Amino acid sequence: MKMVAHYDDYNEDFRVDLWEQGKGLMLYLDHEYDYVLDSEQREALEPAISRYERDRFLDAYYSLFGPLDHFVRTTEQPRQGT
Repeated sequence: MKMVAHYDDYNEDFRVDLWEQGKGLMLYLDHEYDYVLDSEQREALEPAISRYERDRFLDAYYSLFGPLDHFVRTTEQPRQGT
């Protein structure tokens, strides 16, 4: 299966067809330098999933993605398990 990716550098739009082009699910990634919905307005990567409404066979899979959140860039180091 080919997953076609599209990048528009003018509009900063990156998307990947997760099925066939024009069918199924689509992943969007958006980059923000000062994301206003982040409490500290940090640099963030925002994922989103959309689908073509006519593709009813996806109803069974759509919930697998769960609620998506944004990811922020930070200088903190991850904590080591104790």
